[in-house]
Amino acid sequence: MKLIVKKGLASRRIAGELFIVDAAGSRLHELNGTGASIWASLAAGRGPREAAAALAEEYDVPPAEAAADVADFIKELKEAGLLE
Repeated sequence: MKLIVKKGLASRRIAGELFIVDAAGSRLHELNGTGASIWASLAAGRGPREAAAALAEEYDVPPAEAAADVADFIKELKEAGLLE
């Protein structure tokens, strides 16, 4: 599945959290460390499997749990209009 980060977003990491500004939608999104890790993978052009593998390694969680978390988060990002 090819996911594309919406064009025109700005982001900044502050104190371990990632803030994403959607100027066109007049919205500010705050991501915790886990969300920021998934976002970084997706923004770098990696797919859900690669994002899950990175998450499992970074947080030392079972791969199946990481894959489920990534899938849930991707759904949230799509609903927020941050992924195409």
